[in-house]
Amino acid sequence: MTQRNIETILKERIVSLEEGYEQKIAELSLLKELGEALKGASLAHWNQLFIGQLDIIKRATGIFSVSVMLVDEETQQLYVVSASARGDSPKRAPILLKKGEGVAGKVLETGRTLYIPDVIKDPNFSDRGTDQKGSLACVPIISEGSCIGVINFRDNVASSFGPNDLRFFELIADQLSITASLVRTYQDLLDLEKKRMNLGRYFSPGLAERLVADERMTGLGGQRKMVSIVFADVSDFTSLVEKHAVEDVVEVLNRFFETVVPIIFRHGGMLDKFLGDGVMAVFGIPDPDDADPVRAIECAVDIQKGMETLKAQLEKDGLFPIDVGAGIATGVVLAGNIGTKNQMNYTVIGEPVNLAQRLESISRPGEIIVSNITTEMIPIGSGISVSFEPMGTIRVKGIERDVSPMKVIYRSSGSVQPEKRSGRDHRPGLCGDTEP
Repeated sequence: MTQRNIETILKERIVSLEEGYEQKIAELSLLKELGEALKGASLAHWNQLFIGQLDIIKRATGIFSVSVMLVDEETQQLYVVSASARGDSPKRAPILLKKGEGVAGKVLETGRTLYIPDVIKDPNFSDRGTDQKGSLACVPIISEGSCIGVINFRDNVASSFGPNDLRFFELIADQLSITASLVRTYQDLLDLEKKRMNLGRYFSPGLAERLVADERMTGLGGQRKMVSIVFADVSDFTSLVEKHAVEDVVEVLNRFFETVVPIIFRHGGMLDKFLGDGVMAVFGIPDPDDADPVRAIECAVDIQKGMETLKAQLEKDGLFPIDVGAGIATGVVLAGNIGTKNQMNYTVIGEPVNLAQRLESISRPGEIIVSNITTEMIPIGSGISVSFEPMGTIRVKGIERDVSPMKVIYRSSGSVQPEKRSGRDHRPGLCGDTEP
C-alpha cells in the first residue's frame, strides 16, 4: 500500500468520524431541546405540549410529518393525540386502531419498531382515507416496560430512512415517553380528583378518601343493598316562603343544611341529595351493617336536637325559626350511579325511599316517624336510647301495602317532647285512612 493510499484512507476515516460526531451532536441537541420544552410546559395544556415537541422534531429532521398515538386505557385502542402541523391535511374522522391492527397496532402488540420503505406496497398499512405515500417508521413509546403508544415518522419519498435514522427515532421515542408518562399521570390525577370531589358530595372527607378506589362508587350501574333511609324536611316551608324575604329564606336554609350535613356524616351516613327544603340520607352505603337502623335513628334524633340549637340562634340573629319533621324506612334498594360517564349521581331507588319520604310527610314539627321494619331490625342489645310509640296501621300514597309506623320518643335537649300541632292526630285508630 502506497503512502498516498494510506493518507486517503485516513482522511476518509477522519471525515466519517467527524460526520458521526456531528450527527451525535445534532441528536443530543434535539433531545436537549425536547427536554427543555417539557420543563417549561403546563400539563394542563398537554396537547399543545405534544404539538410543540413534534414541531421541534420536524424542524430538526426535515421529515414531512410526525404524529403521536397513545393507548386509551378504557378502550385499549390507539388514537392520535397530536400531529405536526401540515397545510395539506384534510379534515377526516379520528383514527382508532386496536392492538394488532394496521402498522401502529402491530407495533403496539410487539413493542418493536416497524419500518415500511413504501406504504403503498405494504399490506400491513391501514390507509384509513389518509392517502399517504412514501416511507413510514412506527416506533413504540415504552413506559415502565409496557408500550403505551407509538410515534409515526413519515416522509413522502420511498426508502427515506436508514439504520441511523431508525436508531435516532427510537431515541426520540424514549424522550417522548417521559412526556407521555407525565400526561397519563396528570390525567389519572385529574380522574382521581374528580372521583374524590364526587364522593365528597356524599360522604365525610375521611370516608370519601377511602372510597376513591372503590369501583362500586365510581362506575355506572347498581347493586341491591339493605339500607336505612332518613328524610328530614323543614315543616310548613311553603308558608315560610310566603311570609319572609327570599334572602332570609335562603340564609335560613343554608344554615339548616350546615347543621344537618355534619350530623349525617358524623353518624356514617351518605348524603344522597338536597331536596330544596330538606335532605335525604342513606345508611348502609357502601357496605350494609346490622347497626344501620340504629345509626339512622340516632342521626334523626341528633338532627332534631340540632334544630333546637339552630332555632335559638336564628331568633338571636333576627331570622325566623324553623322546625323539622323526619321519616325513616329500612329495606332493599338498588344503589348505584345514574347518568353518564362524565356526569353521574350516586343514589338509591326502591320502595323504602318512597316510604321514608311518606313517613316524613306525615310527621309533625320535631317528630321522627319510623317504619316497623326499621324497629324490627334493631339488633338486640344495641343500647339505643329511644323508645317507640305505635301509630296503628295506615296506608300511604305510593305504597301498595299497609304499614305500621312508630313515633320515636326521644329526650330533647330541653328534656321536653316535641310540641303537638293541631290538625292531624297520629294516635292509633285515628290515622287508618291517611294518604299523604
